[in-house]
Amino acid sequence: MAGAVGGSLAPHAAKEDAWEKLLTDAGLDARDERPVGGVLTPTQAARLMDVLLGKPITLSTFPPRMAAGFILREVMAGGEVTRQELLRRVERFSREQIAVLRPDGYLAWALTGRTQQKVAPVEWKDSAFRAHGFELGRFYSGKGGVFRSVDAQLQASDWRPLAEVYDDADVISRTLDGAEDALVELYHALGQLLTRPVDSIAGLSNLPASVAALIASSPMYWERFQSMTRGEQIREVSRLTTGLLITGGAASATTQTLKGIAVGAEVSVPVLSLSVEGALVLERAAVPVGRAAAVLSGGPGAAIILQRADDAAGSGGGGGGDSQGASPSSGPKGYSSFKSFKRAMGPAGQGKEWHHIVEQTDGNAARFGPQALHNRENVIPLDKGLHSGVSGLFSSKRFDITNTFKTVREWLSTQSFEAQRDFGLRAIENVKNGVW
Repeated sequence: MAGAVGGSLAPHAAKEDAWEKLLTDAGLDARDERPVGGVLTPTQAARLMDVLLGKPITLSTFPPRMAAGFILREVMAGGEVTRQELLRRVERFSREQIAVLRPDGYLAWALTGRTQQKVAPVEWKDSAFRAHGFELGRFYSGKGGVFRSVDAQLQASDWRPLAEVYDDADVISRTLDGAEDALVELYHALGQLLTRPVDSIAGLSNLPASVAALIASSPMYWERFQSMTRGEQIREVSRLTTGLLITGGAASATTQTLKGIAVGAEVSVPVLSLSVEGALVLERAAVPVGRAAAVLSGGPGAAIILQRADDAAGSGGGGGGDSQGASPSSGPKGYSSFKSFKRAMGPAGQGKEWHHIVEQTDGNAARFGPQALHNRENVIPLDKGLHSGVSGLFSSKRFDITNTFKTVREWLSTQSFEAQRDFGLRAIENVKNGVW
């Protein structure tokens, strides 16, 4: 397999080396396309990761999927590697005896997926899924007869042992456990987080940071998520969490500003997004330096989730002005909250109140971002009586306006930013003139 074909993928060949076997154990089958050539490029790695994201995750495939994801992230972060280097990286998992904690609370060997021993039920604690001292999504070395934490090079990073390595005698039941759905186990652990359905942006704060950022950055999916039952939401969160663990190595995320050589330049990074159906999509994209993003904090090549709106300092982010509801990325300075806007702008004036042309509902904040709502083009001073009249109109049911039995606010909430703004301006004029 000499030479490289840039970004090319081809059907799986019958002969397997250690890298091919890892991909097979991670869930790829013979029909799936795999990289062609003597090197693996970052583009190929991203495409391969995207294929893995579309595969169901069982308890038996979870450990090798973690290992394959780790190697692919290394390539995305560090550049192309030769086939020989790939095999060397796979061999590290065997040499260092690397294991992972599964969602069912068992330790299993990362390279093979074989169950080793039980730890404890997985619980959400200190912003991570944990079982005693072990964390879901992290690697541990069992070298020397005890499990220890490892660093980004898979070397033991802490001399303190977390547990002894011992043989689990209950081989039959452990084998059966390994074939179950990993999502079911996380479903039980997530039950403690969602005590009721999530129907507002504020409710997302109870979820793992990476999952909350992903949902909040995907307005079309967020609309679907709000209408789900509590049980459906828990299962969706568990599905997304397992996907993010494979992709980013952790359920946590930190908000950062993308850095590069100069402001205005672009950096190529792996970007995670959600389709309206809830499918995780990973692709390398050129993103402007200074853009705010949630970065998955799980080791090398961590993927990012782009924030939809500029931050108060003007991060350079923001969505495009499409008909699906994204707000313009340019315009007047926006603020992260109405409170921040009022602190900067002061009172609306004697006998007046600040009024949002496009309303500051949770749904609009999720779709368009707070900065699109809290700025001088969208927040204007109105006489108190007029402000009260417009607010009353939005809360009323007006079949002559909406042709539905919904309130004006409910009817308007699914429309684009531009449509809501046009209606909001007409509402002010018509209420003022007594038409509505």
